[in-house]
Amino acid sequence: MAKLQRISNYIFISFLLISSAAKGQNKDQSLFPINEKVRRGLTLGVNLEGPIGHLFDNDKSAFSFVTHINLSSNWFFRGEAGFENLTFSESHAKERNYQYQSNGSFLKAGILYDFFNVDERGNNDNIFIGLNYGYALQQHGSNSLTIQNGYWDDYQASMDDYFLQTHWFELLAGPRTELLKNLYMGWTLNIRVKVFQDNSKPLKPYSVPGFGNGNNTINIGFSYLIEYFIPWQSKKHR
Repeated sequence: MAKLQRISNYIFISFLLISSAAKGQNKDQSLFPINEKVRRGLTLGVNLEGPIGHLFDNDKSAFSFVTHINLSSNWFFRGEAGFENLTFSESHAKERNYQYQSNGSFLKAGILYDFFNVDERGNNDNIFIGLNYGYALQQHGSNSLTIQNGYWDDYQASMDDYFLQTHWFELLAGPRTELLKNLYMGWTLNIRVKVFQDNSKPLKPYSVPGFGNGNNTINIGFSYLIEYFIPWQSKKHR
């Protein structure tokens, strides 16, 4: 219940920040004239989901970079690449009856549709909905694990590090606003569905880079983005 409350607080605070920034922009309210130019280019940015998650689970460190590329006035390519390192601290290892370590990287690629259409000169805000394909490669293992037995003595074992791959689809939606010229901030709600994992051993990943809880087939996550737009051309809007 406390975790859900924290998630709700983050959504509410993020929405307030974006709304306040959007209202604070000094924009011309006149309508687009015919042949008004629409910017084309790409963004380079960071996803703060990993650093924010570290506040609630300090055993995990993650970070990723994000880009958006204008394919047309409403369609965008989205790409993301990042890494995640995880090692149980001594206190958590005792609570969970085993030690665990994992490190890996992930890639995501997909298409977004911007359905926020407004005839306001200088308004470059977006409301996205889209689909990503995700892939993660990680190495994980356990230096010590305990298999409890109610009749015989508990069994102590270990498992050497080995590689595994995970594939998933990700549905995402959320707003993005231009805080300053070419500087964007936004967030998305992500629903991730695992479609394949080649785990050949009984040790399940505690966390999959870019996907989340390794025990779940479906995970829900939140991305918080800060991006800078690099224009390469303009195209006339009709």
